Amino acid sequence: MARNRVIYQSQALFLAPSSTGVQVSGVNSAGTGPTTYSSVPGATAPVSTGSLASGISLLKKLDRVQSINFNLTINRKDINEFGKLARLDSIVVESPTVGLDFDFYVTDGMNERLLGFNMYDSRDSQTIQGIQAISGLIADTQGNNYYIPTFDEGEDVVGGSLKPSTTVVAIGNGFINEYTFDATVGQIPKASIKVEAFNIKSDYADAPVTLTANASPAGSVGADLLTITGTSPAINILSSPISKYSDVGTSYKIDQYRNFTGVGYTSINSSGLFTTGSSLITALRPGDLILSLSNLTDTMNDLGTSHVQSFKFTLPLKRTILQRLGNTFGYARIIDVPINMDFTISAIVSELRSQNIYDQLGSPTKKNMTVTLNDPNGNAKVSFGLSGAIFKSESFSEGIGDNQKVDFTYGIQIGGSNDQSNGLFMSGSYGAYTDAITSGYFKLGTGKL
Repeated sequence: MARNRVIYQSQALFLAPSSTGVQVSGVNSAGTGPTTYSSVPGATAPVSTGSLASGISLLKKLDRVQSINFNLTINRKDINEFGKLARLDSIVVESPTVGLDFDFYVTDGMNERLLGFNMYDSRDSQTIQGIQAISGLIADTQGNNYYIPTFDEGEDVVGGSLKPSTTVVAIGNGFINEYTFDATVGQIPKASIKVEAFNIKSDYADAPVTLTANASPAGSVGADLLTITGTSPAINILSSPISKYSDVGTSYKIDQYRNFTGVGYTSINSSGLFTTGSSLITALRPGDLILSLSNLTDTMNDLGTSHVQSFKFTLPLKRTILQRLGNTFGYARIIDVPINMDFTISAIVSELRSQNIYDQLGSPTKKNMTVTLNDPNGNAKVSFGLSGAIFKSESFSEGIGDNQKVDFTYGIQIGGSNDQSNGLFMSGSYGAYTDAITSGYFKLGTGKL
């Protein structure tokens, strides 16, 4: 029976550890291996690849997503000739254009960490304090796969069950080309992501795969499971010639048992298992945001006495597709450099200081700023550090019945991974990355290889 509509409760956004890497972890049938996996009932040693039937889905759900949009365009070139008005053919000579954009409430940094940012957390051995947030994204050569399952109308994805009508939109080799953070009075702080990808496909489940007790993932306690499986949407841009990827090791699986009920995952506290998400924070309030500014003396308005209404920055990661003869798809999607990002502060005017723009025409003084989002108890959950900011503009506005407002714009040029004086730095409090199943799979940068 055809659906009448699709609404937000019936969809979710999942992310795989890599594009052409493993999407499913197998389990050692002997149940031997490092004791760090002992929390997985019935097995202790995930291996790098495994069969779909016995493997554990490595897909993770992004939390607090508020909107999802995706699109595709096939770029063709018409072939014409003298003597004939209509085209002879329309052929593909460059990579298709696949786009995905979504936004989510910023919570503990887990979403950013899964997306490939160096979101530092002391409990996460793969992140490094003082390293640029985009260091891994710059070094990433394959991107990530994104999966959007659609359930029947009226049924939640979280805690739901797979049915024959479940469909999955799979996006392959997705690279982030823009990250925006926005915190405004009266609104929940939000991040917006834009992704460019090489491929997109959809899988319709004529009938979900029913796994028997003997073939089910470890910890199934003998129950039959429902699983949606499919080949990876990724293009194997690391091979020559570049081709569609269909190896068993990179096939994906959306597993009712693990992806939707949370069984087999370990919570970061003693309250028990979490479900498909990882964040234990519902949302962070703008009233708990702290904006720390270092000696901002460039402006006429005294920002230290102003009443800040919003803070926003956009990190552009525009990419160029590198192509070569013999391949329809590009062999790399690289970030254009230098990377220049702006951040704006909007405030209600309070006091002006003595200032002369002529005095600002010399070498500018670089500033540092920190945005920290706390929970209601004052515990820091997410922090963004912006270093090497240079003052660019100041705009005043006022109308009858309005408060006078001022907008400040500062610019930052992102430095190298080891440059601690110029760039964007992130830290979080997620900690749930250390769960027993997927620990070690979500690598950063070249670690995906």
